[in-house]
Amino acid sequence: MIRSFLLLTVAVLFVNACSSDNAGPNPSGTLEATEVEIASEIAARILEIRKDLGEDAKSGDTLIVLDTRLIALQKAQAEASRSLLQAQKNVASDAVRQAKEALELSEATLKRNESLLEQGTVTHQQFDELRTKRDIARTQLSSAQHQLGVLDAEEGKLDATLAVFDRQIEMGVILAPFDGTVVLRNAQPGEMALPGSTQLKIARLRDMELRVYLSSSDLSHVKLGESYSVLVDALGSESLQGKVIWISSEAEFTPKNTQTRESRVQLVYAVKLSLDNEDKRLAIGMPAEVVLSK
Repeated sequence: MIRSFLLLTVAVLFVNACSSDNAGPNPSGTLEATEVEIASEIAARILEIRKDLGEDAKSGDTLIVLDTRLIALQKAQAEASRSLLQAQKNVASDAVRQAKEALELSEATLKRNESLLEQGTVTHQQFDELRTKRDIARTQLSSAQHQLGVLDAEEGKLDATLAVFDRQIEMGVILAPFDGTVVLRNAQPGEMALPGSTQLKIARLRDMELRVYLSSSDLSHVKLGESYSVLVDALGSESLQGKVIWISSEAEFTPKNTQTRESRVQLVYAVKLSLDNEDKRLAIGMPAEVVLSK
């Protein structure tokens, strides 16, 4: 009886050893999805939230509409200031033109009187007066050009201010960055949206990802672009296909959420697989494992 029991035990151990030799590492992890937090870039009251929790959104769909009426009024005020400035620039441009003409006339008059001075027809005092007028005309032209330059700089400043207002008005309509599903909603119409505060979170649930970690000795079991069977705990024995889309080129310590201390101090390589989830049966955080064969 004892001899039969020992033989049975040896046989079981042998079978287990053979099975272990043929089995792959079968790394496990939890399902992930690309997620983006939707946050306002300006402080404004929320007028509309057009997508509710669980609703799908297409890239470019309007998610949130903010109240930008105050910004629009500030823009109108800046546009009025720019119109006034344009009128001032027109006056300054005329002043520059007139100063140039006056300088040209005074220089021509001074040049004509140089020969008359040599002939004695014009006195030195008269010639000095003409030269003084020429110098005054130069100063007036320089002053007019400086004033026009100041107005040009002011116009550039106003243009920049108007561009800021235009951008803030654009920020008042928040669009979906990609096709996805709203997985978090933190705001309601009527509330104030503050810069950096998350109002919605959108995720690509139709394309799930599974990140697992392999030791250097097991890394040879996977190849970039190849597909492998994936078992998700929530689906029982049903097998899905996961395609390897990324293999880390740099080793790292096993993440801290690994259960044993010995495993945490091992150097491993991260591997990411993509799983199709058109039927949305998979959810973020579901445990899953990859079936690898030696």
